[in-house]
Amino acid sequence: MARFAGLKEIKARISEQASVTGSLRGVWGSLRRSFWPGRPTYDRTKIHYDMARQLYRNDAADSNLGSGFCRPIIDLAVNFMGLPRAASGDDIADDYLNDCISNHWASELQQMIRNACRDSLTIVRIGRKNAKTNPLVTDEESEACFLEIVDPERVAIFYDERDNTVIDRAYITHRVEFIIEDRDRQTQRGTSAIPETREHNIVEEITRTEFRYWDETAGEWLDEWRMDNTWGFVPLREVFNEYDSTLSGGQSDLEGPYPFIRAFHDVMGQALAAHKYHSIPKVKFKILEIQSFLMNNFPDSFESDDMGQPVPGTFTGNISWKGSEIIFLQTEEDVEFLEAESVLSDSKLLLEFLLDCISIASETPEWAFMRVEGATSGQQTSSTLPFLKKMERKRKDYTADIQFICKMALAITHQKPIVVQLAWEEITVEQLVTRMQSLEQLIMALEVAAQRQLISDDTARATLRPFIPAMKAPEEEAKDAEDNFVLELTAPNAEGDPNQNGDKKKIPVLPRGGGGNNE
Repeated sequence: MARFAGLKEIKARISEQASVTGSLRGVWGSLRRSFWPGRPTYDRTKIHYDMARQLYRNDAADSNLGSGFCRPIIDLAVNFMGLPRAASGDDIADDYLNDCISNHWASELQQMIRNACRDSLTIVRIGRKNAKTNPLVTDEESEACFLEIVDPERVAIFYDERDNTVIDRAYITHRVEFIIEDRDRQTQRGTSAIPETREHNIVEEITRTEFRYWDETAGEWLDEWRMDNTWGFVPLREVFNEYDSTLSGGQSDLEGPYPFIRAFHDVMGQALAAHKYHSIPKVKFKILEIQSFLMNNFPDSFESDDMGQPVPGTFTGNISWKGSEIIFLQTEEDVEFLEAESVLSDSKLLLEFLLDCISIASETPEWAFMRVEGATSGQQTSSTLPFLKKMERKRKDYTADIQFICKMALAITHQKPIVVQLAWEEITVEQLVTRMQSLEQLIMALEVAAQRQLISDDTARATLRPFIPAMKAPEEEAKDAEDNFVLELTAPNAEGDPNQNGDKKKIPVLPRGGGGNNE
């Protein structure tokens, strides 16, 4: 019997623990359903875009005391990621793409990364500006193409059934205002000179052969807007953040810290309410005869007789502290203020703990949210290392998207579409210094190994290529390296006079601070 009683007790405890765990799961489930509404996790998920954007803007009433951390989480990642440069070795393609990235696409690429990190998905469209329809378009702008960031909720993309990497067709919804009546006709009728407009929903259908437009409001095709697609592909790219095959989609950087952000909001609201409650003064009276005390100190709370004196028994029940800086008391009476103990100290500890949770869940250092003593932007502290790894991971993820955009730009401008190699700058100055020191040591080691015929020049070049992505083929590099020797000096004769029958020799021009045998 004792054995069965023990089993019952264990089962009861397990049941109790399961109920608590279930309630916690219910809380997390409600939060997750608010972020991923109405779809199972194994299906193609789409987050609640309005909610993610409200968190970023910090304008949601149910979370605005905690969602102020969302903008630094997103913006810090965008700032530290930076923009890459093309380093494929093809001078023509690299110069063209680097000009596009730095001078024409910089803002759009930053918007692409920001929106993808926030919304888990964004759509990038590439096109070419037409100087015939816009006389302000320069030849350089037309050649560079343009990027447009399209909200994912306005786009429906369908891929080829045989190749899921090729977009077969896409639909984009636009809101366009059409003029109903012209200005002259309204002016003749004596009405406002501003023409009356009506908003139409225009659905753009993009295929690999044409661009068509359907006026959903009027229920007709806009044949005059139709254009042929001479590029042969749909110029769109779905850009996912933290793509997960189990979700068939991306993930927002705000999902992980969202429960802690809501908790921070709740704690902050409770702390502010408690502070407001404790800041209200409360008075304790020790009175022997209440009516005399009220008549002496609060005569305005009584009705007055013809002489202006308060009438006993006519107390209205309302007391005003105005003009009561002095209170008259009898010998044994007393008045004191009650001071309630504030809970702000405990709330501060809890808020600091939640801030640590937000920092850990978002892989963002605390100095992004507040000033921490001894921590500066980019300093590799213990909280910064996960952030640096996060930046490296995101750069690898977005490299394929930027390479695809560059490939489309090359195809649109009638160049050979190639997969360009992208080089990213170092995230911090400390990383740059460490990388340059490592490169210097590596070059010296490869030079010694090549001189002793332990490795070939091709092996040395292959080893250096990850450090120098712009390195060309050996023949091209050898040809270009001939221009390095540009300074001609006259070798001195036997007497040391450089002007008497001296031989001219080419001396390599070394940068300041060079070293080694060549110097």
